Amino acid sequence: MVHNYRVRVRYGETDQMGRVHHASYLHYLEAARIEMLRDLGCPYTEIELQGFLLPVINLSIKYKGAVLYDDIVTVQTTVMLKGRIRVGFNCQLFVHDAIVSEAIVELACLSKETLRPVALPEFLLRAIQGAGDSTLQQ
Repeated sequence: MVHNYRVRVRYGETDQMGRVHHASYLHYLEAARIEMLRDLGCPYTEIELQGFLLPVINLSIKYKGAVLYDDIVTVQTTVMLKGRIRVGFNCQLFVHDAIVSEAIVELACLSKETLRPVALPEFLLRAIQGAGDSTLQQ
């Protein structure tokens, strides 16, 4: 399943060189993840209400092209289970159909109470496994 999230670059996300600052990509990736989970029926608010946290434990970004103020960035995300505790998000960022960045974000499931690793909750496992090959647009 591919999820598409679109965002227009705001002025405050750029640097002195007129390009999107590298830290701004983290916000785009986070928003894409949150919206993908919401569209799968698992909003972060519900995950946390059920007693789970999903912190980022690994993040890798490859920058392949410049992104400028007012560009529309499309973040295409796929999700995969990585065992019983971890989940991975593979992201490609596009501007005008050209790939500008690739990222891999890995999250671990923790108990909100103990902050210790726990198995992903069943409702989240089912949502990820049931995503299939469909495409979600945001």
